[in-house]
Amino acid sequence: MNVESEDVAVERPVLATVVVAAVATVAYVGVQLALDGAVAPAETASFVLIFSLVYVAGSRYLRERSDGTGDDPTGDDAADDAADDAAE
Repeated sequence: MNVESEDVAVERPVLATVVVAAVATVAYVGVQLALDGAVAPAETASFVLIFSLVYVAGSRYLRERSDGTGDDPTGDDAADDAADDAAE
């Protein structure tokens, strides 16, 4: 991942959320215009709200998961330590 964008998400979570919502809005409006030729404001607002919530929650979950377990994605450091001790 880009280190600078991670810093923005950690240091300024509100700004990062606004950027995600703005990108989602532009993308969804573009899809609506391409398919229907008109924009439905309520539909766009609901999409942006749900997309932003899921994106931000997922980002936080993945960040916490990677910070809490170190290099081991399974979080099973005790088993690795025991296997290393047995090999010695």
